[in-house]
Amino acid sequence: MKKLIPLLLLCLLPVSLALASPSGLIDQGNQAAAKGDLAKATSLYQKAIASGKLSKANLAVARTNLGCALDDQGQVDQAIAQFNLALKADPSYAQAYYNRSFCFERKNLPKLALEDAMQAVKIAPGDKDYAARLNYLKGQ
Repeated sequence: MKKLIPLLLLCLLPVSLALASPSGLIDQGNQAAAKGDLAKATSLYQKAIASGKLSKANLAVARTNLGCALDDQGQVDQAIAQFNLALKADPSYAQAYYNRSFCFERKNLPKLALEDAMQAVKIAPGDKDYAARLNYLKGQ
């Protein structure tokens, strides 16, 4: 049994390294957000971003997730800033447009909300959530 313990530890090493990686931090942030721990999620997303080791696509994901966490904490302006940075990293990331549209709606900026919803549908025309959001905003 003693010989298995070091082997077991070696098997767990890649898992612990993955969790400490920038993409692992995003995953941990997602788990924290799902549990309602938005402060922890915010911190984990910020650490992933600060690492400087994310691809542009993953940077867009991290910034979008951070934007969502900030928005859920009532920090709408900061959320919009993160969505803007996400779109700077990856202008084709439809999720950032979609989520930013909710912030614009909360700030009573219906034209900007509609423009973002339209852009999300343009990028991902088959996404039912994006289409439903666009239809909702068109009806306002």
